[in-house]
Amino acid sequence: MRPVYMVSGGVSKFAKARPNVTFQPMVKEAYDYALTDLGLEHPRFVELVDGSVASYFSDHFQRQLMSGIMVQDYLGLCPKPSHRVEGGGATGGLCFQEAWKSVASGLMDVCVAYGFETMSHVNTWKGNEFIALASDVSFDYPV
Repeated sequence: MRPVYMVSGGVSKFAKARPNVTFQPMVKEAYDYALTDLGLEHPRFVELVDGSVASYFSDHFQRQLMSGIMVQDYLGLCPKPSHRVEGGGATGGLCFQEAWKSVASGLMDVCVAYGFETMSHVNTWKGNEFIALASDVSFDYPV
């Protein structure tokens, strides 16, 4: 395996609730910060990037399946390869691990790792239900 380096990062505005912001522009906000940090314009970055890894806890919060693919398209990274990783409370860490593996293995030279959460877009009781659904519902949390 070869060495892997994180060369940039970006964060969207962190607030308790941003009901008027969907997940796509939320990720784009952080993505743009990362590109600015690198001093690159989007067209040049697209030439350099080999693919991406998407990370978010649950499709339920967006009320939308395949959200990672939608972000990939929104960022203008299609048709670059991408995949989603999820793992309950470890989802964010697993995203970085997957991006690291993509580069360390030589599969990619540059891999974008991004994630988002829109938990505040649903009522608390509904959010708690979605989180509980990450358990074994036949054993821990009968539905």
